[in-house]
Amino acid sequence: MVTKLLSALEIRLEGQASKRGLIPRMPGGERLLADCATWLAAEYPDQVRGTREHTLPTGDHELHVGLHPAAPHLVLTADDAGAVRAIAQTVTGGPGYHRFVGRVLERLGRELTIDWDEATAGLAFADRPEIEQAYLGWLGPSLAQVHHSRQRSSAGIQVGTPAGTRYTFEGAVATALGPRDDDWVASAVADPRIAIEVTPWWSDATDSRYLLNRALTLMWLEVRWRKPAVEGEQEVLEDAHRLLSKAYPIEPELPYPWHAWAEIIAIIGAEDGMARQANARTKLEPPEAPIGYRRDAVSISHEGWALEIPGDFAERRTDEEWWGGGAGRSVTVAATDTGDMSAQAFLAQVGGDLGQEALTHQSGPVVGRARITTDDSSGVAVGVLDGFSAVNGSGAAIRIVFDDPNDWQWALDMWRSLAPG
Repeated sequence: MVTKLLSALEIRLEGQASKRGLIPRMPGGERLLADCATWLAAEYPDQVRGTREHTLPTGDHELHVGLHPAAPHLVLTADDAGAVRAIAQTVTGGPGYHRFVGRVLERLGRELTIDWDEATAGLAFADRPEIEQAYLGWLGPSLAQVHHSRQRSSAGIQVGTPAGTRYTFEGAVATALGPRDDDWVASAVADPRIAIEVTPWWSDATDSRYLLNRALTLMWLEVRWRKPAVEGEQEVLEDAHRLLSKAYPIEPELPYPWHAWAEIIAIIGAEDGMARQANARTKLEPPEAPIGYRRDAVSISHEGWALEIPGDFAERRTDEEWWGGGAGRSVTVAATDTGDMSAQAFLAQVGGDLGQEALTHQSGPVVGRARITTDDSSGVAVGVLDGFSAVNGSGAAIRIVFDDPNDWQWALDMWRSLAPG
């Protein structure tokens, strides 16, 4: 079991957009956020990883902007009256990331005539010393908690890693830049200069260390060490190669992960000058410890339910479902709060049509029902497990699709392992 530590260091801004045009009119929320997405992609092509806009049940519009692999999305919300809100949890990125987001929002306000309310600015536009102090006020106590917890338990703790995923790792703490052992934690608690070693973006500059750390964050958290299988995976591999290639000429003496870099080069088939340089260095440099949490199993969580999956599974998440898959296997999970409903009542409601021969399962408070069938609607027969699991107050649905008929036991084990967590 791995414990995760959280923090409240974030940006929360409220603002008001101005009217535009020869005949001044207030842009609708959807148009305003579309303009924001266009401007961000044009002005920060090396930082913006993607944008996603959708409409909230309230009718307001929301834009998610990925800016760094170690940090949650920057979220912009706008309504048709021009009210704009910006929320960014920045602590996992570091002081440099926080300052970067602040500069982005400051410029966005000027360029798209959004007047940010100073009363809500908080740390958003604060000077470097204040941001640094706030960050170290999170990192120091977090590592001290790791040190204290390790004296009582052998469980590893994750600090500053994305929510929703628990990694398998050796050592005391998992960070976005890799795991560290107990000796490192003890040294980092005593000396903040050591502690900042696990900060993905420490300085305000986008310098060589920033480039290397951004690549390492991708390699530790996102790279699946195989050929790309779904949309986006090729881009992650190419981005890691691009970042390392850009950093090396600036500061060649940094500790580059030559062997893992060469592994990425082989996967994407890169043949440029830096690819040749990296391959040559692998013959001179001793192998580094394997990089990448996704080489081992990971545990994902969705709406209060957890499931252990192969680390190289591709993944997609929405508010409604989590999907993962690879090598002729896929799993989809959805979950819901059932209020005062008992676990058995939930199963009776959602699993009643599974038939008299439905499989049942119980492990502690978790009960479940499932059925395995064959689906040949696509022209190729595949095995399908449709199942439900529940505890009092919460229920989950799972669908497992597998190409190999011999995988039926794997599918059953996967369903039975679904549990609150």
